[in-house]
Order: sequence, then structure tokens, then C-alpha cells
Amino acid sequence: MICDFNNFEDGASISSDFCFIGAGAAGIALAREFIGTPYTVTLLESGGLDHEPESNRLYESEIVGLPHLGIHTGRERVFGGTTTVWGGQALRFDKFDFQPRCWVPLSGWPIAREELDSYYDRADRLLNLGENLNYHDVCLDFGISPPSFDPQKLCMQFSQWSPKPNFGTAYRQDLKRAHNISVLLHANVTAIATNISGSAVEQVEFSTLAGKRGVARARFFALCCGGIENARILLASDRARSRGLGNDHDVVGRYFQEHVTACLGALEVYNRPRLQNLFESFFIRGLKYAPLITLAHQAQIERKVLSVDGTVSFWPSSDSCIQSAKTLYRALIGRTYPDNLKSLLRNISAAPGEFIELLYRRSIKKRAATAKQGWITLNAHAEMAPNPESRVTLSEARDQLGMRRVKLDWRLSEAERRSLLEFANIACGEFDRLGLGTFDRTHRKLLEDPTTWVRQAHDNFHHMGTTRMHNDPKLGVVDSNCCVHGVANLYVGSSSVFPTCATANPTLTILALCLRIADRLKQVCVGAS
Repeated sequence: MICDFNNFEDGASISSDFCFIGAGAAGIALAREFIGTPYTVTLLESGGLDHEPESNRLYESEIVGLPHLGIHTGRERVFGGTTTVWGGQALRFDKFDFQPRCWVPLSGWPIAREELDSYYDRADRLLNLGENLNYHDVCLDFGISPPSFDPQKLCMQFSQWSPKPNFGTAYRQDLKRAHNISVLLHANVTAIATNISGSAVEQVEFSTLAGKRGVARARFFALCCGGIENARILLASDRARSRGLGNDHDVVGRYFQEHVTACLGALEVYNRPRLQNLFESFFIRGLKYAPLITLAHQAQIERKVLSVDGTVSFWPSSDSCIQSAKTLYRALIGRTYPDNLKSLLRNISAAPGEFIELLYRRSIKKRAATAKQGWITLNAHAEMAPNPESRVTLSEARDQLGMRRVKLDWRLSEAERRSLLEFANIACGEFDRLGLGTFDRTHRKLLEDPTTWVRQAHDNFHHMGTTRMHNDPKLGVVDSNCCVHGVANLYVGSSSVFPTCATANPTLTILALCLRIADRLKQVCVGAS
């Protein structure tokens, strides 16, 4: 069932077997695993069923490092969390991503990729994804000759896009009908309270924006509030341990990672239709498969760089027929009325042949349709190396609930710059060798400058690493089971546990880890009975 804490009495106390904090992808995935079981679950959500500006203002933060857009616009306090605004892109981490790399300090996960394989399969089903297809095989099926990149330098793969990415709508009815699951809206967690020694959580404290307070008691807890807010809550829960929970060694909030995104250059093409055939998205059995150009493992090893992948982007002019048709289509799907309806219809009617070709390519050829003219760019995003000085701490400023706000110090290093530059140089050489096009040097010149390159780099709304997984509590916040070191009944379900972040969108791996946590909780709950 779904309830609103605004309707409860002040000082209400709720008890259950499990308490999960945060009803985004992680919290909802965890809660669903207990539907129909003998166990009771309380799922606390700080927002409501729809976006509320007053709730989202609790995310206002202090930025002391590099500019970071996603700390404010990339997070949502609402049932469904950030899945209510993301596109649904999903890709598994590779086996290579879990392994230690001698040139990347503190790399390597305490679990192997094989331990997540079955959970990735289950996470695929949660996102309604299809088969993991091979790019080269798909090209051949579509009658396309795939690019013969040097496999020691570049590889091709797909990311998939979920047809139902919004967990707030996809799984609302499941949780509403579940008699053993209680979703509590407008329950803003302000502290995790432990026993005197700090070795076990006894309850979590929460309140509404109006000041109504409550507590949730449980046998086991899981913190599922994202890569920034998880660190904030742990640091703020400092009654039993002065540094906060899981922070005896000053690790909570450190190693903040992002996917560093940058444009690597505009492309002058020799054959635009060929490029569109190779790098536009495919639609197979109703699912979107987007081509990615990835830096080969061998190139990473030889050049001692981080993981990087890239996409070829086709940019239409704002008044193009195709752009106008897509804008109108999105408005119709979203059941909104565009303010510029007349100009959209005028642009479409001005090029009826192009509009018909768009419909044919999308409906019959099962390909994305991009403009025949306009800029073409190669855009990349790189993994970040774990950096203890890139971190989340607490500001002296406080929010409406009296909690100290987040202070974010996002830092980039030479490793990210060099990785992007190596990828750009390799891609430029391979595109030129295969006759696909030539890149201008404007953006690469910026990457060559160790001081100014950050001007073209920006975040990708992927917040990771702040409660990292490591079996040594001096180097991590959670162990290999995602249980907080020194706190026996507190788990973390989030990309905040990632030791390293690879280049894949984090959501699929978050879900896989949360499904693994659910299985673990069922085991420990039976053992504790």
C-alpha cells in the first residue's frame, strides 16, 4: 500500500522487518523482491507521487569544486526517483571493469562480474530489456557492412533503452496492491539512529516539510538515496560515532565519481548516409539499440588509460523538418500542447518528401531518422579514476528540515584528460583510415592543454563512489555484500558503492546489486529468526 505521512499523527512509530530508504530504482527494486513473502517492508520516500519543487529544494547544495549541473537538475525527490526523468539507457559492466588495473590506483571490485550475471538477467527483466545483441551481427542482418576498426584499438557495442524507464509509474500498482509493503510518502529521513556503540541501527528518523516527525523501526535497513544523498545521511548520523556511520576511517563521501562527458570534435564526412547507417540507433522488436564506440581493453592496457566510449551525434537545425516532427511527436506522446505548434507544422509541410522519408526509415527500416544536413560530432564520456579528494562533505548551511546541506568538491585529474585525448586521437585515425570522415582539431587542442581542458568537460548526472565497496574498512564503506562496515544491519543499494565506475550508465548495475542485496537479506533474516 501507498500512504502519505502528512496524514499520520505526529510522533508516529512504524515497525517492519525491513526498512528501505528512498523509492527510486534501487528502493523500488528491493521492495518488489519481498512482495508476497512473510516479511513486512517499509519504503520511505521523501517526495510525493509527482514532482514537487518544495521537496526538490532539499537538494540545494554548495559547490566548491568544478561546476556540477547534476547535483541540482539530475536528482528527483519523488516516488520513482530519477527514473522519472531519465531516458532508460542500460548497459552491463564488462568483466574487465571489475578487475584491478595496475595503472588505476584502488581499482578492482571485491566481487567478480560472474557473481552478478544472474542478477543482470533479472535486472534486464525489471527494465523490460531484450536480448543482448552483437553489433556486427545486427549490421549484417540489416544489410550493412560494419566498420572494420582495429580491434586492438576500438570496438563496437550496443546500449539498450528501456521502453518503460519510469519506475514510479511502471511499479506503482505492484506496491500499492502489496499487503506486506508500506510505501510512506513525504517521509524525509533526517538521521539513522543506532545503539550506543553504533554497531546496529535501531531506527530511522524522518519528518515532513511541515515538521511532523516519525520513526521507522526494523530488523534490517537499506539506504537507497543515490550517490550524493547516501553520503550526506551517513555523515549526518553522527550521534554514536562522531564522524558518522561507516566513517571511522574518513571514507564516506570520498571518491566521488562521474562520467566525464566531452565533445571530441566536429566531423567532416565523405558519405553521410553511410555514417548514419553505421551509427544511428536500431529498433529491434520494439526496443532501441544505440551503437557505442568503445576503447578496446588492449588499448587501455598499452596506453595506461581509463575506459572511454563515444557516440556519433547528428545535430539538425532547430527548424528542420525532422527536428520539428520529433518535437511534435514527443508532445503528442506526452499529451502536451506545444506553444510553437504552427511553426512545427509549417516546418514539416515545407519538406513533405523528407517527412515521408523519416516515417519510412523509422517505421519500415527500423532505424532512427536524423537530418540530411547539420553538424556531426563525436561525443565521449570517460570513466573517472578513484580520487579521495573528489568528495561530498557537509556544509554549515542547513535546509528546511535542519539538516546540513551537501558540499560537493568534484575534481578531475590528468588521468581523465589523457584518456579522452587518447580516445580522440585513436578515433580520428581510425575514421580517417576507413574513409568515414575527418575531425577538426579544435576540441582536441583543448584536451591537449592540462589546465583549460575542463572547460569542455561536464558531468553526466551519474553520482558514484561515495560509499565505495571494499573488504578493508580503511578503504571502503561497505563490504562485498554492500553491508556498512561496523553496522551489522545496514546495507547500501546505490551506485555510491561502485569502487570504479566504468563507462556504462549505472542504473542496470545498481539494480543487479540491489537484487543481490535482496537475496542476501532473505538469507540473513532467516538466519536471525
